[in-house]
Amino acid sequence: MLRRMYTFICQASKYKDEPKRLIVLLRWLYLMMAACCIIFIASMRVELPKRIPCLGILSLIVVMIGFCFTYRIRMLKNLILYSFIMLFWIVSFVYLYGWDCGVQHLMFVVLVLVYFAVYDALFRKILLTVGLFFLRFGMFLYCRSHVPVVMLPDEMGVFLQILNSLMLFLALGLICGTYSSNIELAERKLVEYNEQLQMQAATDPLTGIRNRRAMQNYMQSYMQRNYKALCTVALGDIDHFKKINDIYGHNCGDAVLIWLTGMFREMMEDKGVVCRWGGEEFLFFFHDRNGDDVYMILSGLKQQLNRQSFFWKGQEIPVTMTFGVEEYDCHSDITEIVEQVDKKLYQGKAEGRNRIIY
Repeated sequence: MLRRMYTFICQASKYKDEPKRLIVLLRWLYLMMAACCIIFIASMRVELPKRIPCLGILSLIVVMIGFCFTYRIRMLKNLILYSFIMLFWIVSFVYLYGWDCGVQHLMFVVLVLVYFAVYDALFRKILLTVGLFFLRFGMFLYCRSHVPVVMLPDEMGVFLQILNSLMLFLALGLICGTYSSNIELAERKLVEYNEQLQMQAATDPLTGIRNRRAMQNYMQSYMQRNYKALCTVALGDIDHFKKINDIYGHNCGDAVLIWLTGMFREMMEDKGVVCRWGGEEFLFFFHDRNGDDVYMILSGLKQQLNRQSFFWKGQEIPVTMTFGVEEYDCHSDITEIVEQVDKKLYQGKAEGRNRIIY
């Protein structure tokens, strides 16, 4: 039963372009106001049994009508209707029972709700603020010169002060909690979106590894933090890659790049990072490895490529690579190291490819 009631309250608006959270928030506010009316009616029957609490009964009927309208009319009209019902309750209550019951503070619920919920011109919100101020001030002046229509016992006045204060804090807490969660959700989505953008900006879209700019930033940062660290840079180029594209098509060439990237990831898992430096070139940055260690690692990769051919649509395609290797000398900048390793790469290509120059 309770689950069905909760599901009924949390139904989305029949208008698809309106936010669900705001309409559900209004329903909960209506239910809180209805509960307040019921408690008020019950307390009046106890304290003043000869009087019929007409304001409470009328307000309860109007509140339930407003609740039903949340399933039928547009959000803005619902918001206006709720504001009028709340102000009607406040003004009527102050007129009948006086200022000391504390109901006038519920005007802040209307003010906060409108400021959060209505994406309208600030000027109109300022007009609402001014209007509520003069309404509150006018009621105060009226109560200064007029006695309440119904004189309540002191205990009843204190009880209503507590009841209205409780409703005020619950309503404000519900409104602020709803919209603070909206803001947190929006901020979290924005952070995630920015992270995705940064990742996209730093990632090669085909292979999923770092791109050239991200690798340059990474190496620069690493060397600044560890300027005396042992590290080695290698640059590898796929031999005769243009011929593969020309003969088998660019889809085959892309498949070769992805296939090789899988090998590189496995090889570099705990040794450093790899990036797609350009077209068919890959740059490797090895942590805590000297040139001799890197030469042995790349030799293993070269042997693996010599033993294991790539297959495209059932056809075997031999794939080999040429590498240049340069060990960090603790004083050159990253640009100089890459220039040196690039020279060694082209030396290897000039000497016949499928080799490592160190």
